[in-house]
Amino acid sequence: MEGKGYCNSCSITFQGEDLELQEYEDLMKDGWRRSGSFMYKPDLLRSCCRQFTIRTNYEMFIEDGYYNKSNKKTIRRFYKAMGVDETPAGSLLETYLKKDKKNKFTTVLLPNTYSQDKFELFKKYQMSVHNEDESEVRDYSFYSFLCDDPFPERTPDDNIDWMEVNRQWRTGNISDELLKLQGPVHECYIIDKKLVAIAVLDILPTTISSVYFIWDPNYAHLGLGTVSAIREIIMAKLLKKDHYYMGFYIADCDKMIYKSKFGGEIRNFRREEKTGKKDNSLQWVKLLHVNSTLQDGGLKVFDKTEDGKYVDVAEKQYGINDSLNSNDITSFKVVNKTCIFETPSVIPGIDL
Repeated sequence: MEGKGYCNSCSITFQGEDLELQEYEDLMKDGWRRSGSFMYKPDLLRSCCRQFTIRTNYEMFIEDGYYNKSNKKTIRRFYKAMGVDETPAGSLLETYLKKDKKNKFTTVLLPNTYSQDKFELFKKYQMSVHNEDESEVRDYSFYSFLCDDPFPERTPDDNIDWMEVNRQWRTGNISDELLKLQGPVHECYIIDKKLVAIAVLDILPTTISSVYFIWDPNYAHLGLGTVSAIREIIMAKLLKKDHYYMGFYIADCDKMIYKSKFGGEIRNFRREEKTGKKDNSLQWVKLLHVNSTLQDGGLKVFDKTEDGKYVDVAEKQYGINDSLNSNDITSFKVVNKTCIFETPSVIPGIDL
């Protein structure tokens, strides 16, 4: 809802367990996300905010004009602060691969395991950015939110050489060891030998998904949120993935509109006129074409006209396209049979 942060929403949920990576990727493309091992899909008809699955890739980011003056300025400022005096005038990829001479900055890919330094950063982030009391930030909440996952446990048979993975990642010489890496990871941002940020990522068969990002408030001036998203767009390209998923986009939510800076496309739940089934021919629509239409917060479903324009057919297909008031759903009760729940408020920060 406009001018507000997160408000009431309804989700279809289940507790994930032993989900294969391909299974989760398929669910994610159909509007599901995970918080730890908890799986949820927003009910777009009952929620007061419309949460659209959003994804992008390197080509859309560059070719649709989203690597613009603002994003370039953030990247130049960051790399200059890291000791890269001049960034190449060529492609964004060249800028990314250019190394700082002082070894001031690096990132390390690690398993999504608990450690005390990770937890201390999480606590600092939650207290500063989300105004939580220190007593509210528990190590268990960190583990369940950012370390737990719904996937089968990694075994020695997975045979991941983390040293080689990070050598390839650090040098940009990508080969088989890094390309075969799949599953949940923590990309740890190190500046002057200090942990300053963690990107929680799922590396899936054909995509990379951003689960969450935490950063040290003392480094807010570096624009790490923007830097990390652009780096992850590049990561998807280097690892030969089709897309980079950013979770959900809510056009009229202050905490979500930043995702529009990276372009891409949103999931379009359009149904066939005759059968009522999902129309696979128009599952995704570019944000470039429809973002202005999303600003009123209503449910949107798009159809493409013969002259190439996108028109909203939500009311025609679902009988509703207005924005519900949050008060309309506060009495919504748990229905155990169908597993429709109010989205839990226990998710720290609930960055969907």
